[in-house]
Order: sequence, then structure tokens, then C-alpha cells
Amino acid sequence: MASELRTESASVDKKRSTDDIDINTTSNGESRVTDIGTGATSKLERNFNVWSLLFMSFCTSVTWEAVSSAAAQALTSGGSSSFVWGFAASALGAFAVGLCISEYSSMIPTAGGQHHYVAELAPPKYRRVLSWYTGWVTIFGWIFCATAGIFATAMQIQSWAILFSEGYTYERWHTSLIKRLHYMMFAAMFCHVVGYFATSIYLLVHVYPKNTAEYVFQDFTNLSGWESPGIAWSIGLMSSAIGFVGWDSSAHLAEEMVNVSRDLPRTMIANIGVSGLLTFPWVIAVAFCMTDIQGMVTGPVGTISPFAQLYYNVSGGSQAVTIGMTCILPVMGFLGTGASVISATSRIIWAFARDGALPRSLAGVSDQQKVPVRALIATCATISALSLTYIGNSTAYYGISSACTVMLLISYGIPTLINSLCGFKHCSVPRGVFTLGRLHRPVAIFASAWVGYLVIFFCFPTTLPITAETMNYAVVFLAFWIVVATATWFTYGRTKFSGLPSEIFDELN
Repeated sequence: MASELRTESASVDKKRSTDDIDINTTSNGESRVTDIGTGATSKLERNFNVWSLLFMSFCTSVTWEAVSSAAAQALTSGGSSSFVWGFAASALGAFAVGLCISEYSSMIPTAGGQHHYVAELAPPKYRRVLSWYTGWVTIFGWIFCATAGIFATAMQIQSWAILFSEGYTYERWHTSLIKRLHYMMFAAMFCHVVGYFATSIYLLVHVYPKNTAEYVFQDFTNLSGWESPGIAWSIGLMSSAIGFVGWDSSAHLAEEMVNVSRDLPRTMIANIGVSGLLTFPWVIAVAFCMTDIQGMVTGPVGTISPFAQLYYNVSGGSQAVTIGMTCILPVMGFLGTGASVISATSRIIWAFARDGALPRSLAGVSDQQKVPVRALIATCATISALSLTYIGNSTAYYGISSACTVMLLISYGIPTLINSLCGFKHCSVPRGVFTLGRLHRPVAIFASAWVGYLVIFFCFPTTLPITAETMNYAVVFLAFWIVVATATWFTYGRTKFSGLPSEIFDELN
């Protein structure tokens, strides 16, 4: 069925299917990729169900933790109203995007995710090149996301040292070396839930008097230097939007999930919906308790860990309270988030390599571990190298943090934009178990507009005047993506890249 869509790239598919790989599915539901040249068979076992992947999705998005780590942006570019209503807007926009991506994943449940959706939705003349650019932006977005997330864990630990270790001198290279991974996701989920209640309850009990409702929902504080309130408020959305990326992690483990067409959309929709509904009360509770925003963001660790500074101020400098209330962030990083993000990133690299976009060696799967080990190693090595950027230039690291959000948003926006313009008229793949029906196009239009709005303002400098230190380097990373994707396309992509191998799609359905 999918081979009918390959009018432009049929010769590429045929060459790769006969010369490079053979894909088949075993009776027990394993996806196998056999290298014809070596005869080695790689297997991905379908060990994940809706609950395990939902948990993984929560561990990668970690909404309330992400919002707390980036709260300074909203508080200086809009104040309490940006913090509260910006979160509500971000949740609504992310839910629309999630509905669209969930529909595509039900139709095309592959580890490649976004670049495979584009390959099916786009007009035949442009599908391979659009899929190529989408694949690269997805990879860069996830690598930057993994780097930023793991770095946030290290920065939280360093904030404790700054506040409570006399004589400690803050050096950026210290942060670059504080990194480890563990695979204890169930403990991470427990911490995620406990931390949600503990952090808000402590503030509600100990902060008195609290802010008024008028202040919480209407205050506009602009310390960014931008004269336009609209621009400042829009830039402040970064704090909330960062909590609504990464929810597509489950899509990239689609080929390891049972009942994938039915259950994969459930994981993404449930993650965004539950995170939005449950985190909004947390945001409001915290907003009532942030009575001194300027004292919070200008404190010793106000920029690297605003909530550590908040609890330090509220508790009167108590070490036990400050560490106890903020330890959830590094614990989540150690136990679940780091492992989840790296797992999703490695699957994207593996799928892109399988399609001919990256070295074929990265498309292998270990017969013993049943995972793409080489792709995992490549992911970890790249993240470790990127973490060194903080030693030389802290602003460049923060550019990575904003670039991860922008690039992941672009990876969501390309398929929704194509769907907005073309619908499903170029796609002969049948609609999946989950479908938006006649609403698919209006929802896709809204989702595309929302993504476009965020991408534009998230490339703005966060503060004025613009200097080397205040420059938003997200635009530099976006330019790097375009250069890499363009250079590799003309070097080898246009002759080697298949987009969505029909054999893989046919077997997975």
C-alpha cells in the first residue's frame, strides 16, 4: 500500500531493499532488520505497553519540574500573569499539537516519528526532501533536549553548593562534570508525584501574607528591557512551553510497543492533558506565594535555579528545606528523565540511519540487549561533547536550552502545517484507530499557528540591550540545522535517503 506513495523515490527504495537491508516481522511480533551483506539479524522486541510508555512520556516532559526550573523567564518577562496564564495558553496549544501528532502516529506508528509522518503527508514531489529536513531538526531537537535536561540536574546540585558551602567558588566546568544516568523510572514517577504536592503545600503553609488574587492573575512585571508588553509577555511563554515538549518520546518507541496504533496516541494525549490539568493548580498555588519576584530572580542562584532561591528565601536560609524541596529535580534526572530522553533520542537516530540518512552502522540492534546500542553510544557521546560548551560560554549553553524547545516545536509544526495545507489527499495510508475526523484540518491549522507564534518569539533576545551575553543563540543553532541538512542532502541524501521504506511500513501494519 505505502509503495504506491513512492513514485518519486521508488528507485531509491528498490536499491536499498535489495542491496542493503531486508525487513520482516516474526510471529511473536518482533521487528527484524537483516543486513544482507553480513547476514546479521537485528531485533526490536515489543516490550512496552500503554502504561510503561505513558510513564516514559511523563518522565521526558516532567511538566511542573521543567516549569519550575525555567520560571525566571516568565517572572522577568510578564510577571505573575505570564507565569499563570502563559501556562494555560501553552497547555491548550500543546494539546492541539498533540492531537494532530497522535492522529499521525496512529496511521504511521514508526520510530522515526515526525520525519515519517511528513514523508506520508507531503506532496510526492517534495516528500523526501521535507522528510529529510524534518528528520534532522527532530534529531537536533532531541539531542539538545537531552543536553539541557541533564544539565538542569547538574545545575540544581550546584545551586546547593553555592548557597550552603562556604568558600565554594562557582565554576562552569563543575556543572559540566556532574552527570550520571540510572534506569529506575518507577522511583522517578513516585518522586514526581510526591514533589508535586510537597513543593506547593510547603509554600502555601509557610508564606504569609500571600499575594492577592488580583496580583496573581493580573500582575505584569517587565524586567526584560523590551518596551512592548506583548513582546515581553510572549517571550515569557518560554517558561511554560518548555514543559510541553518531549511528550512525543513514546512515538519514537512505537516499534517496541504492543497495540501501537490504538495505544500510542493515548500516551501522548494523556500526558499533555493530565500534565496540563494537574500542573495548572500547582502554578496558581506557587504564584500566590511568590511575594518577592525581584528578590527571587536576583538572588545568588536566582538565574540557575529560581525555585532553590525561592525556598531559600521563604525558609530563612534553611539548608534542609531548600535541598529537600528542590531535590526532586536531580532525583528525577538521575532516576528517570535522563534515561527516558536518551532512549527516545537513540531511537530517532536509529530510525534515521535505517532510512539511509546516517551511517548504516547506527541502524544495528544488539541481539543480546535488544536495543540499538551504537545509536545509544552516539547519543551519549554527542551530549557529553555539547555539555562542554558551558565551560567556554554559559550563554551558548542557554542557547542550547532554548534551541531544544524551538527545534522540537518545528518538528511538530512541519507535519501539522502540511496537513493544514494538503489534508490527507496525498496520503493513501488509511486513517488509524485514533482519528480527529472532520476536525483534523481546523485543529492542524490552529496547532500550526501556535507553533509558528512560539518559534518566532522564542528566537527573540530575552533581554535588552543585546550583547554577546544576552544574545539568544537559538537562531545560531537553527542556522546550523539548515546548513547541515542542506549540505548532507546535496552530498548524499537525495540519492541515498528513502524517506519511509515501504517494506518497514507494510510490516509494521
